[in-house]
Amino acid sequence: MKTDLILREHLAIERTRLANETTLLAYIRTGLYFLVAGSTLGQIVNTIFWSIAGTPLIIIGLLIMMTGFYRFTRIKKSIELSRKNIGQSSTEFINLARGTMNDLAPD
Repeated sequence: MKTDLILREHLAIERTRLANETTLLAYIRTGLYFLVAGSTLGQIVNTIFWSIAGTPLIIIGLLIMMTGFYRFTRIKKSIELSRKNIGQSSTEFINLARGTMNDLAPD
């Protein structure tokens, strides 16, 4: 029982870590879209509006990427902290989480 629980917790943490990396890549992709839009639309369309609007788009793209890196590092630290607690759950907590503990109410 104990090794099965530990394996599940390891796998759950690994899935969470991979989801965190996927989210970081989505932030980077979105930020790059804004950077490309800001840097090329002023060149392609060649109007004053897009020349002026390009700078805020570039700034927004950089902010999105920085936000992604910040969230990634914050969540990565949280994942590493939870990795230290693998196998430390009590039997009562596990039964409660499974919903198999029927005698919670006092008689």
